Amino acid sequence: MDMTAEEIDFDIYDILDGILHFRDNLQTDAWRKSRRRIKASIENIFKQCLEAHPDDTDGGAAVFANPGSDRQRFELQIYQTTEMNDGLPVAFGIKCKDEKYYMCCTEDMRLYFKRGDLPNDIAGNSSDVIFFQKEFSDGDDGFKFQSSLKSGYYLAVSNEGGKQKLVLQQSQSLNERERFSINW
Repeated sequence: MDMTAEEIDFDIYDILDGILHFRDNLQTDAWRKSRRRIKASIENIFKQCLEAHPDDTDGGAAVFANPGSDRQRFELQIYQTTEMNDGLPVAFGIKCKDEKYYMCCTEDMRLYFKRGDLPNDIAGNSSDVIFFQKEFSDGDDGFKFQSSLKSGYYLAVSNEGGKQKLVLQQSQSLNERERFSINW
């Protein structure tokens, strides 16, 4: 049975960038920044801390360094969505040299940092900014992060040129290189 907007008691008032907006401020088919966020350092399986280097042009935008007193604290911004997912939609933000950046991925699985604030709204069902934070395994306190842009691809640690880098790779099974600890 088809119902009209009047029968459901809501009214569409605008369509912007392919997103329906309702007079009663109903949730749209998009991600919306929530008030919840986590500020934390992120460690890999080797107890090395994630560092952002947004200005690095040789592909080392996110690397792991030995623990020290000057750990970078990322802002894991939580997003709300109408979609059912098996993980918490988050985006990675960081402040470096008084500038704000956020992490993005490309179709060819390259990670980089874009200057600016995290977007308030993200249209569609996939995004280069959103990662699904999931429990690594039952009873484990670690997490893994699946790309919403590339289903089946996860953030992982890769040894490249003697550096431990953050990469996006396809996951076949439980892989310890995809396990991360969040330290508040």
